[in-house]
Amino acid sequence: MVKRMKSLATFGAGPFATGDSDVRFGHYDYDDVPRLLAIFYAEFDNDAGPIIRHQVPANFNLTRIFQPQSGLIIPKSQLICRSMKCSLKHENCRVLGYPVKLSHQGYRRQYYIFNMCFVVAWESVSDSMYEPIVQKCAEYLIELEQEFSFLSNRAYNAQCGKKTVCGLEAKRLVSVLHTNKLCESEIRIIAPELAKVEIKNEKENEKNEKAKEDSVAAERNEDYRKVGVSKAAKNLMMTLYFKLCPSYRGVEPPEVSIFMVPMFIRGIKLTSRVIDGMDVLSQKIIPQIDGIRTVKEIAFVLNLDPALVARCVRNLHFYECVSLVPMFLYSNTYVATERVHDFYMNQTEITDCMDFVKIQNPEQIEDDGEPPPVPQFSDVFRLYLSMKCGMTLAEWVRVEQPRSMGIDEHRLVQFGMHHQFLRKLTVYPICTVSTGGNKFLSSCNGKTSIEELSLEHNLDPQVLYQLLAESNKFEFVMK
Repeated sequence: MVKRMKSLATFGAGPFATGDSDVRFGHYDYDDVPRLLAIFYAEFDNDAGPIIRHQVPANFNLTRIFQPQSGLIIPKSQLICRSMKCSLKHENCRVLGYPVKLSHQGYRRQYYIFNMCFVVAWESVSDSMYEPIVQKCAEYLIELEQEFSFLSNRAYNAQCGKKTVCGLEAKRLVSVLHTNKLCESEIRIIAPELAKVEIKNEKENEKNEKAKEDSVAAERNEDYRKVGVSKAAKNLMMTLYFKLCPSYRGVEPPEVSIFMVPMFIRGIKLTSRVIDGMDVLSQKIIPQIDGIRTVKEIAFVLNLDPALVARCVRNLHFYECVSLVPMFLYSNTYVATERVHDFYMNQTEITDCMDFVKIQNPEQIEDDGEPPPVPQFSDVFRLYLSMKCGMTLAEWVRVEQPRSMGIDEHRLVQFGMHHQFLRKLTVYPICTVSTGGNKFLSSCNGKTSIEELSLEHNLDPQVLYQLLAESNKFEFVMK
């Protein structure tokens, strides 16, 4: 199962900006990786009926699994082109498949049915994570069959070794997929006449029957020649990419406040090709995400409804493209975390930090007319350690004067929050007078933060804090 964080993205650090998780940004923690046991390819043979044509590993006993369930693996028309799962508790496994039926007059029965299935261990409760890969394999096989008759033409079988399933490097899939790594699988397609494949030891009548099926390839090739497809396409290499991704089913996207700051977790090169593939709203919003602007500020720059921007950021956050950190306020208090020591040993993060925290505007100069100095790592590390409880950021800036070192305190804090070197202390108001049934006063009980109250009442957190402090009716706890 995939460990997901809290469904409400509150202010703080962490994958869901909760500030109470040890999981790094953009990383999932798998506590039950589905164990892949085998992959096999089944089809409906014109004479033998449902059979297994290829399987990996070869020594895996699929007979006890396939024979009782062959009617489900190669099903009737009502279940075609639908994800299927057979749970076989007595065999301690589950079979995931996506049966496909292709209709064409060149086939002996006017149709061709096949199913490429994954066998997953019974104890794997999150086996649905394999369903997109099973469907992806089926879609690729459909394309190969429609273009080259790669499945129905027996001449191609000689190209499929013992370690492959229909040309897919299934042995590599079995060993790599469940480790949560990217797996590449190559399919080499060589036209039978180019490979000089000879089919031996077959009876004459079998050759005649299969020749009728192989006529599908010739008929389709003629169709493709009419639309200008080159014969060179008969000899090609395809590389397929597979990765086991977490299942988001049943998990609601986190709520996003307009006072939160989105920061990219992954490096994104905003080329024209990438931008053209986005929806219109994302095309406008994504280039404005710089790790400094809040959702509300992005909406103001683009002259958009903040709710629309929050919806876009909500999706980006849910799919772990961006993290969410609290709005930068000089009234906030930040403290260093244990991860600041990991930062000291990570040269990649050090390089990124030096580039991010420097004063970005080259026109900014000091009082003596000189440009700001280049930040030094020793200064950055010391500044992170100097942030402590009981000192607001405004007080810290007056004492440390980071800009004299060429360091932008705004960027320094946001980088530390993003990488969890820093943690923001949250302020909780406690009402010291009788609430009198007032809903707002009752909610100020030391359990609801200033940020949550500001979100509920659509107020700036700093403004709300000042109003509560000036009323002399509240005490404040930071934790």
